[in-house]
Amino acid sequence: MLAKASHGKIRPAHLKAVWPDLECVVHGGVPLAPFADELKALAGPGVTFHEVFPASEGFIAAQDADASAGLRLLADAGIFYEFIPMKEFSEDRLAGMGMRALPLAEVRTGIDYAVVITTPAGLCRYVIGDVVRFTSLEPYRILYVGRTRLQLSAFGEHVIEKELTDALLTVCQRHGWTIANFHVAPWFSESGGEERGRHEWWIELRTPTKTTPTGPIIATELDAELQRLNADYAAKRQGEGLQAPIVRLVMPGLFEQWMKAAGKWGGQGKMPRCRSDRHIADELASIARFCDEP
Repeated sequence: MLAKASHGKIRPAHLKAVWPDLECVVHGGVPLAPFADELKALAGPGVTFHEVFPASEGFIAAQDADASAGLRLLADAGIFYEFIPMKEFSEDRLAGMGMRALPLAEVRTGIDYAVVITTPAGLCRYVIGDVVRFTSLEPYRILYVGRTRLQLSAFGEHVIEKELTDALLTVCQRHGWTIANFHVAPWFSESGGEERGRHEWWIELRTPTKTTPTGPIIATELDAELQRLNADYAAKRQGEGLQAPIVRLVMPGLFEQWMKAAGKWGGQGKMPRCRSDRHIADELASIARFCDEP
């Protein structure tokens, strides 16, 4: 299958047209869901996707069933695993976290854990920085849900990357929008001497879109989705500890520009989806060409 490019030359419509024997694309590193439809169209008909969970410190897991079931933990490949419940985890108190670490036999499904590994290469009780959630214990299967340092909890809401991604994906699928990139940060304000705030979403969508998106529409639906996904967030919103979120829709290229300036473009560079401070958000604001105010 071929398509005509804007300059008049014929270009392949997908990779399958270039490599007819292409059967599988192996991927890992970031959640595929926001980009799944686009990547599957680029790969071509009949091409399957297989997810793996590699880290610099060791190979953690691989897909052995439907992707929604989670990835099979490679528990017999030389790595000794321990897991610290994220509700007890603190980056500032790692030296005292040893007693909180659970062996594989004591983990439970539906709980978020920081991964700790000991390897034959010499790492001893090393926190790799990834957060996982078990979907099955026989066999052990996990979902990647975020990074220990990249959570949104400036107001005690304890929102993880996966919940932000799932909420945005649900809203975009409802309207036929495609995500290019996004980042979420806290927005601080004061009321009666008490520090309060809200979430600020920076979102870049692929163009063209089936319907015209606006920041207020997306913000209302994101708010509802996050309340459905996260009980702590719902409690903060209903108790007015958090105000309604702000959504800023940016012109194409903003995130690429930021990643290039931050030295994260290409290779293994990843866009941080959230932080509990405004370091990235303020840098985005300094280079943004357009934003959709609430």
